[in-house]
Amino acid sequence: MPTGTIKPQVFRDSLLSPSVRKQETQDASLADVIRLVAESVADAQTALDRASANLVTELAGQQVEVIPSITETIDSDGNVKYSQAKPRKVSLLDIGVMPTFYQFSQTVIEIQMDLKISEELNEKGIKSGRMALLADTAGIRFERKLNRDVTVSSKVTATLVPVPMPLRLEPVRTTDAD
Repeated sequence: MPTGTIKPQVFRDSLLSPSVRKQETQDASLADVIRLVAESVADAQTALDRASANLVTELAGQQVEVIPSITETIDSDGNVKYSQAKPRKVSLLDIGVMPTFYQFSQTVIEIQMDLKISEELNEKGIKSGRMALLADTAGIRFERKLNRDVTVSSKVTATLVPVPMPLRLEPVRTTDAD
């Protein structure tokens, strides 16, 4: 890579910095938990795609010398002579070295938690009528530490599958011959 160019970032910055102190949340909206899981899978897929795309660029820029042809000549006495064409430089991509592209074709995530229905209270402590399903994993973790049976907790299974891109989003491709 030439000096002065900036290599694209393969991974996005972490949502929670490793250097910053964190505190576990006691509970969260089940919708937020599922959304965070889905976003985590999407972030991982983006990182895989970027890594493969960066490898394509790297392979295109890496030059190697290849000998395009070797001629074998057998004279009348049966002696064999070899002559080769002048070597030429080509990229690894030109000679067919291709990176592997990976994708999450299906992701199944199981989360064991306690679920509770909570209702919002306004500033006067009166119920607002808005209810939410909250997920609590701290209680499950505590029970595990005490070696207690946690089979009565809830389990949510979310399956993420890829879907094709909307047709109008993909550009129309045409090839013109001279």
